[in-house]
Amino acid sequence: MKKFNQTLSCILLSVCSFSIFAQPATSTSVERAMELSDIKATLAQSQKEMRPVYDKQAEEMLKKIFNTLTLNAEQKKAAHQIADVTESFSNKLISDPKFLQMLKNTYMQTFTEEEVLANIQFLETPIGQSINKKNSLLMSKIMQNSMEMSSQMMQDPKIQKEVNQKIEKILMPLFEQKEKVNNGNIHAD
Repeated sequence: MKKFNQTLSCILLSVCSFSIFAQPATSTSVERAMELSDIKATLAQSQKEMRPVYDKQAEEMLKKIFNTLTLNAEQKKAAHQIADVTESFSNKLISDPKFLQMLKNTYMQTFTEEEVLANIQFLETPIGQSINKKNSLLMSKIMQNSMEMSSQMMQDPKIQKEVNQKIEKILMPLFEQKEKVNNGNIHAD
């Protein structure tokens, strides 16, 4: 009987400790983690580091629109203005209180309380702060390098042809359906 009670106690202790550790993250702990990670400054810094990506995206978009490999001065100016619009919109988005609430909610849905507390403990250390600051730079560099690689890949005529064929295959039924609707053969849904 004593062994049974010990076993039962161990099981209950395990279940209780698991349920304690598997608790959803609390609003208070998530707010503390976001404060320690300096999420607003991190987002602002990330935005600054994303500017070359916005420039590259705008340039690539205009190269496709004008079917050219290089942009002239006016096209470069337009690309810069488009990048300005993208950057402005992104800055507006990340400063919106709804965006910060979405981050908090996502954090709470993703991590347990134990994980958030461990992250807080880590972020309270100098090495935690150092790594936190470098993460946005890392993500920006990954994004820039990805854009560059994607751009280089799309210069390959074989890849361009493959992508165009796949997109055409996806869009063709839509164009055919639209043509039938325009000809009065079927009604649009």
